[in-house]
Amino acid sequence: MTKYGFSLVVRGNDATPDTFAAIARRAEALELDSLWLSAHVILPPQVKSGYVLIPGRMHPEHWKERYWEPFTVMSYLAAITSKLTLGTSVLVLPQHNPFEVAKQVAEVDQLSGGRLIFGIGVGWFEEEFEVLGQNFSNRGKRTDEALELMQRLWRDEPVTFKGRYYACENAHFAPKPVQQPRPPIWVAGHSEAALRRTARYADVFHPVRPSYAYMAECRKDLDRMLAEEGRPADAVQLAAKLPIVFRDTPASGDEPPTIGKPQAIIDALKRYQDLGSVHFVLDVVPEKREVALDTMERFAQEIRPKL
Repeated sequence: MTKYGFSLVVRGNDATPDTFAAIARRAEALELDSLWLSAHVILPPQVKSGYVLIPGRMHPEHWKERYWEPFTVMSYLAAITSKLTLGTSVLVLPQHNPFEVAKQVAEVDQLSGGRLIFGIGVGWFEEEFEVLGQNFSNRGKRTDEALELMQRLWRDEPVTFKGRYYACENAHFAPKPVQQPRPPIWVAGHSEAALRRTARYADVFHPVRPSYAYMAECRKDLDRMLAEEGRPADAVQLAAKLPIVFRDTPASGDEPPTIGKPQAIIDALKRYQDLGSVHFVLDVVPEKREVALDTMERFAQEIRPKL
């Protein structure tokens, strides 16, 4: 059965504990499946990084707004919900120490009773890497090794790992996650390297605002890569991340097709389902508390019953 979740408002002036609680409680009352948190540690001026600006999403003028850390907020949500899956969409893994991230994942999984999904990406914001003292050029290689290490930390006791970037010997790591052998791993991205990373380490490929053509193409590429990795084709599923915007005018230009009148949104989601998406992460635009609450309500009443 297809699952549906929404991105939590974690940045901007509306991002407050009261907003987190209101959205989470409403999502659970509406029997939505999941809530998702994006992540940035620090937002220096953008000088070198190329970025396509998306209306209603992150923009240089928003750089000074607050941006909450996802594991802290998920710990809070774990205490006030009982059914919602909580996930990162996404954590930029190579900006962090993987030992510490593995601990955060395991502890939130414990606090939530096994309701965590770990979504990761390699990042695009070079200036943020520089401020954090992390190498931007080798971020893909470090991400791959970090995923190998973290799976050992979540499973083995004691843990021995010898990599190029990370190592430990006969080390003790606890608590382990509730979900064994590990929480689900989602990998976001649009590159061949992201697809290869998914085929090797993950359970779900998580493209952001994919076109229909890209969804079909990445499914074929994943099937080939999974065979090369010795994994079955059904080992990896697809979960698209898309905005959902109710308005009278249809999507135009480069806008995703999940923008417009309810029937257009229904038709678009059905097509993404046919292309293999088994879980949707739906963004609200703009990222405001009342927009999120209203959009979730309309989705539950006008869209979900027809899917």
